[in-house]
Amino acid sequence: MQVHRSIDDISLPQSACALGMFDGVHVGHVMVLENALREARLFKVPSVVVSFANHPQFLISKTPTQLLSTLQERLARFEAMGFDHALILDFDDWLKNLSADAFIELILMRHLGVKSVTVGYDHRFGKNRAGDSDLLKRFGQSHGFSVQVIDPVRTETTLPEGGGQIVSSTLIRKLLAYGDVELANTLLGQHYHISGTVEGGLQRGRKLGFPTANLSIEAHRLIPGSGTYAGYATLNGVTYPAVCNIGVCPTFDDPVGKRVEVHLLDYTQADFYGHTLTMRFTHKLRDEQKFPNIQALIAHIQADCQQARQHWTDHLAAVDSSCAKPTPQQLQ
Repeated sequence: MQVHRSIDDISLPQSACALGMFDGVHVGHVMVLENALREARLFKVPSVVVSFANHPQFLISKTPTQLLSTLQERLARFEAMGFDHALILDFDDWLKNLSADAFIELILMRHLGVKSVTVGYDHRFGKNRAGDSDLLKRFGQSHGFSVQVIDPVRTETTLPEGGGQIVSSTLIRKLLAYGDVELANTLLGQHYHISGTVEGGLQRGRKLGFPTANLSIEAHRLIPGSGTYAGYATLNGVTYPAVCNIGVCPTFDDPVGKRVEVHLLDYTQADFYGHTLTMRFTHKLRDEQKFPNIQALIAHIQADCQQARQHWTDHLAAVDSSCAKPTPQQLQ
């Protein structure tokens, strides 16, 4: 897949494209992307995904959006799906003030030569978000390209706000903030994960017999709500069952700021400071709580580890039932 960071870097006589931010690349996004790939095969033209390097809300809103994925992670998904090109635009003042008509004429028609455009039902673009699927269809009728609008995907699980909610990155962010990683994973179509560099900490876990990797998380990445989670972590290419605690360590009298600490089950290697660790969440084990003493804390950590190991065993069994040997993609 060729990655283009400017419209000046790409000029295609014809293409089929998908438009969107695609943060998290959830199950609704996948439907948009897969439709664009089908259109590319139908018209026998290159496939293009048009997205942004930075979330538009970073420029529009005073409250930065917490992201479900990095640009590199999104690009990896686009490439794995089979796209030929990715046009990644910086959402800056120029793009913010580009009219919807100019967006279509300059980017989609002049530089991409679109034969087909696929968008989600609520996709907006152009200055003041004036552009929508209806505008695209009007241009398509007069300039000879088709427009495919993908209907919303709804949850099958009843949520506190009511069942049948539309799957969106906003809803997934809310679920993760609540700590509902299981439902968030269902809507994402994969296990939610965060990556960070292992940094030195207070070594409390080591003293308790449960050494932890303290993660420095990239800016603006969404961290699930406080609590203890089961999952699996990848370090130096090896995957381990893991327990992750997110919070402020309330049992101790000198609580630190909110931290992400990962304990790797069965890890016996040397210190991992300075290495990158990726934690994938499968279940929330419990809310963060203050224990009356260190012995009670240790007992709960032991129980957390036992539950995490069982979840890992169940996960491997589920993977094994569909494939004799799990692949890295299946483990993710």
